[in-house]
Amino acid sequence: MEQKGNIPPRYAIRLGDLRHWHVVTVTCPTCGHKGRVEATTLGRSRPDHTRLMDLERKLRCRQCGNREDNRILVSMASRE
Repeated sequence: MEQKGNIPPRYAIRLGDLRHWHVVTVTCPTCGHKGRVEATTLGRSRPDHTRLMDLERKLRCRQCGNREDNRILVSMASRE
């Protein structure tokens, strides 16, 4: 996972750890489609202790429909 700044390892990030300055990107390994997701959308009706890795299994690519091995990447928003 591409991590920048003080972001914990991918397996340790929980929904409650995300802040407004985090950029959440979801990537499909099948077609290469990438999309940004708002942290509030990911956390909708889910407890704060939910791990992002657990959510990866529930993702579906909007472009090709793939449901396997999609990845959630978290980075810091640019200060510019």
